[in-house]
Amino acid sequence: MESSTDALQSLINIISFEKMTLIMLICGLAWVMLIGIKMSLDQLTIKLPKYRLLWGRLYPFIRLFIWGGVITYTLVGIIAPHQNVVLAMIGSVSIVIGLATQEPAKNMIAGFIIMLNPPYRVGDMVTLGGHYGEVTKLEWSVTWLRTFDDNTIMVPNAEALKTAVSNANSGALDEMVAIQFNLPIDVDHKKAMALAKEATQCSPYTFLNKPVNVILGTEFSFGQHIQTITVKAYVMDVRLEKKFISDINVRVLDAFKNAQFYDSKQMF
Repeated sequence: MESSTDALQSLINIISFEKMTLIMLICGLAWVMLIGIKMSLDQLTIKLPKYRLLWGRLYPFIRLFIWGGVITYTLVGIIAPHQNVVLAMIGSVSIVIGLATQEPAKNMIAGFIIMLNPPYRVGDMVTLGGHYGEVTKLEWSVTWLRTFDDNTIMVPNAEALKTAVSNANSGALDEMVAIQFNLPIDVDHKKAMALAKEATQCSPYTFLNKPVNVILGTEFSFGQHIQTITVKAYVMDVRLEKKFISDINVRVLDAFKNAQFYDSKQMF
């Protein structure tokens, strides 16, 4: 009976005005600190764009560390609950874990796993939940993507653990892009490959520290054989992917037309 009375008194102390005020003050300070850190990282992204992916990936771990510290200090340093209350809290946590089959809990557990063993990070270009875009924010329960159509997509983290995730750059700022061109079968393929490589190397978006490869292939389409020229090159920044593809198309098609590779009466 005495033990139950002590536990009840401990619970009353937990919800005292002084402790609740102190807890809210600490949470407010943590929130302000995170806003300051986010603004600082945004400024670093502008001043040092080469390390943009690094600044973006630091924030989720900083946020996890700060809120983890707030929770730990609140429980141990401020609340300091009675042993029976601790046992009751452990029981409650066990129930939550037992309900992990429910969607919110599944997404939070998936988010924790993703942070520890990430299939993708902030700044990566991924195909997730049927959507292709840049990971802009990684939260406990959801991942936020921004597509090239400037749409913001929210994908539950549980999706990343139960479906295949395609990651285009895997932590690198550059990304390989493949662009295919079709040519008549009688065109000089060696000249076409040389022109495609030269045009790609001249693009201001091409990351020349990595190789530019041109692959030759053949297809049977619309009742005739054609040859395919596939350019595989790296764009210097994943956000420039669409501009890079457009620029390569313009340059290579101009080179092919100047070489009179296309018959205006034929369609490919």
